[in-house]
Amino acid sequence: MAGKIKAGICFASLICALALLLTSCDFRLKSEREVEKYLEKQYGQEFTVLSSESVTDDYYNDDVWRVMAYTVSPKDDPETQFFVFNTVEGESFGVPGFRNGLQDTYPLDIFGRAFETWAAETDVEYSFNYFYPVKSSSVYYSCLYVDIEPVSLGNLEMVCTVLSQAYADTFGIVKDIPYGVTVNLTYREPAWSEDQSCLIKIDSLYFSRFDTNTETIEKYILDEVGKYQERLEQTGP
Repeated sequence: MAGKIKAGICFASLICALALLLTSCDFRLKSEREVEKYLEKQYGQEFTVLSSESVTDDYYNDDVWRVMAYTVSPKDDPETQFFVFNTVEGESFGVPGFRNGLQDTYPLDIFGRAFETWAAETDVEYSFNYFYPVKSSSVYYSCLYVDIEPVSLGNLEMVCTVLSQAYADTFGIVKDIPYGVTVNLTYREPAWSEDQSCLIKIDSLYFSRFDTNTETIEKYILDEVGKYQERLEQTGP
């Protein structure tokens, strides 16, 4: 009898805990006004949601329950448009709404525009590539990859200067690290054989250890090149 009572109490406690979890989870997608308020708090300026679209069925991550894509622009700069993704995911015993988050591309766009502006005054060769989280669309993107090549001692200072200035412009506007930006540099000296090159990545992990001064970026790249050459010497021909 005591065992049944104990089992009943445990079952009731489990139901109460589950009910509490369910009520604490926010299943609904954010309203346009909530998205605008989030961005205003994040970046200290006003924004306007121009449109929204459900992209749940085509989102790359099958674990999400619901996804809404918003197209947004700064209120005082309507020509600039970027995207915000509202994802509702079930991450705890299959309970939906355990995580209801917003991710935006504003810092990516600011960095990309700043990089293009500074690079236009130089001979830096680069290309932009994007990660598209919606399978059927090449409009919505959530990550920016800046591929720079070739890089060598001949143009290293110029490349680092462009990067430093682009980061400074981005920080000046969004006051934060552009986490969705990855810079891939392919370093190759003219004297190296054709099959030799050193790929160097600058992303959010870099920012946890270094700053964005031109000299710091240049030293980091040369250090990585030095490690690459040491590995080549160890492996031998």
